[in-house]
Amino acid sequence: MKINEIVTKIKEVRELSVKRKFDQTFDLVFNLQNLDLKKPEHKVDVGIVLKTNVKPKKHKICVIIDHTVQGAEGVFDHVLFNDELAAMKGNMEKIRKITHKFDKFVVQANHMPLFAQVLGRYLGPMGKMPSPKLGMVITPKTPLPALYEKLQKTVHLQTKKNLVLQVSVGSEKESDEAIAENILAVYDQLIHALPAQKNNLKNSKLKLTMSKLVVL
Repeated sequence: MKINEIVTKIKEVRELSVKRKFDQTFDLVFNLQNLDLKKPEHKVDVGIVLKTNVKPKKHKICVIIDHTVQGAEGVFDHVLFNDELAAMKGNMEKIRKITHKFDKFVVQANHMPLFAQVLGRYLGPMGKMPSPKLGMVITPKTPLPALYEKLQKTVHLQTKKNLVLQVSVGSEKESDEAIAENILAVYDQLIHALPAQKNNLKNSKLKLTMSKLVVL
């Protein structure tokens, strides 16, 4: 892929899109081939930091910690202490509220077993489990402000049950060039993560939230 070619496709997507009452997100769709997802070496699990924020509005991020972590209240959208998490076990009203309210979760490493026990079965299917690869499992020494800002720009490419990957690559408010750089970064990382590289990519497509797909 070349930047100028991607920019042309971005303009095409914009032209095909009807103006909405909300800011749409550019979504990149990859159709994969010749992979057996039962084999660990055929699975994709990679994080990419984009040039811009992933969404028009910032991700709401909840952090689960104990009192050895300092300064979290001034950084994250919500702080849930480990004893509060333990008390939440089995309370479906509270579990449903917190799992739907926040986009991402960051957890102190020593509380991951408790987190998995209380919320894991609900967040797993929603694709919201904290990924150590993305820095979402922390220690008391983790620089929290930098992590919060990084997660606003981080996307996670992860194959699950089918050979389709979809990932957001920025808001329609961003420039064509910025979106193109995001697309190129994701594409390059994906190609390097695939065992047969380009031979495992059937096609790639681009769209806005409510627009038609355009083949890249």
